[in-house]
Amino acid sequence: MTAENAPAEAGGAASDGIGRHLRRERLERGLTLEQLADRTGLSRSYLSNVERDVNSPTINTLRTIVDALGTTLSRLFHAVESEQRVLTRPDQRIELTRAGVEGVTYTLLNPDHGGRLEMMLLEVAPGAGSGDRPHTHAGEEVGVLLSGELDYWVDGVHHHLRPGDCVSFPSSTPHRYSNPGEVPAVCVWAETPPSF
Repeated sequence: MTAENAPAEAGGAASDGIGRHLRRERLERGLTLEQLADRTGLSRSYLSNVERDVNSPTINTLRTIVDALGTTLSRLFHAVESEQRVLTRPDQRIELTRAGVEGVTYTLLNPDHGGRLEMMLLEVAPGAGSGDRPHTHAGEEVGVLLSGELDYWVDGVHHHLRPGDCVSFPSSTPHRYSNPGEVPAVCVWAETPPSF
């Protein structure tokens, strides 16, 4: 995004976390907030709020700041957009459940990534599971149990998983799972192609 086609306000998707990038640019140049305030004519407290994403500056104010830092709006927005494509922070995860499946929560770790691999945190409550009937779908999956215990059946063969155990199989193989323990079973799961 260039300065010419940047939005009138720096708020919104393009500026999510923009303050962090401004702070990094300032620190890379060895500048204090007071020095940046002197260069821009903006108050130290305002600049601090911008860096903490408390205040969302107008594009003109943002241009003043980046000029004082010796960078450009284009570079700044490119850094923000690149981070949004690569990085998912905990508060950006998406939690889902499946209709008819009680006690199972899927937390997408890489939502909106547009790729072929889906990562999720799978939490299975005590006594919960995917149901008595095995299911199949296209693709492959790999899961590692982080905590708790989990019974997993792949092609009719029973596997009792303990923390650190990993299963991997073609998703076209009939499979199902249940938690026989007294605490939630928590797994990291990867599937391709994405199922959500």
